[in-house]
Amino acid sequence: MPLSAPAPLSRRRFVGLTAGVGGLVAAGGCTPPRAADEPDPLQQLADAAERDARELAAADATHGEDVARLRRIADARRTQAERLSAEIRRLAPEGTAEGTAETGPPPVCPPIGQVRARMRDDARRAGEVAESSRGYRSELAASVSAACTAALVVVLA
Repeated sequence: MPLSAPAPLSRRRFVGLTAGVGGLVAAGGCTPPRAADEPDPLQQLADAAERDARELAAADATHGEDVARLRRIADARRTQAERLSAEIRRLAPEGTAEGTAETGPPPVCPPIGQVRARMRDDARRAGEVAESSRGYRSELAASVSAACTAALVVVLA
């Protein structure tokens, strides 16, 4: 059976869908507090989303026709990073330091092949966190996994 071409997905619709999934996730349950010496499982997801938001937004003419698609993904990853960071801060013990500001050279967008590999890895990692978490945190990680998969399969197809 021949495959049909995927329906075009506008930037507004892509960001809306990923934000909508995140909004639905907000209706989830609570998670018991974790031990103080355990790293937050959402931190790695937040760090990857922040990195992607920063680097993919730096896509330039060297990325050819992919610039607009990479920037759409950057917008979605920025939203994910914000939601993940908010959840991490919500459960952080009093007095823990918040993130540090990035300094150094300006961000550079990686080649499209590397972006695809990152989306695949981030979707897998977020799925693992979703399976090992409960309540809202599980739903949040699952929405990140779904958004990364959509970026890989729909936007970067």
